[in-house]
Amino acid sequence: MALGGTTAEYDRKFATPVVTHINQTDEEQAILEHNAHVEPLEKLATDLRNCLEHATDEKYKRYLAVKIDRTNQRLEQLRTEETEWN
Repeated sequence: MALGGTTAEYDRKFATPVVTHINQTDEEQAILEHNAHVEPLEKLATDLRNCLEHATDEKYKRYLAVKIDRTNQRLEQLRTEETEWN
């Protein structure tokens, strides 16, 4: 490869889309930042529920239930903040 490194290294470094913030309003930026918080939490909640479905240890199930509850509380807090914007 002309730039040095392997094709896999190049793909890993440059294959992700570039997001520019040119001409974005403050509201658009706030929405992007909000979504950057909500989407990972939604995925975490889904993953935790899947783990809970397959868990057999009662102590681990309680731990997962607490984590799910805290994640859901944080999601609800973010959704409440979102409705306050609108």
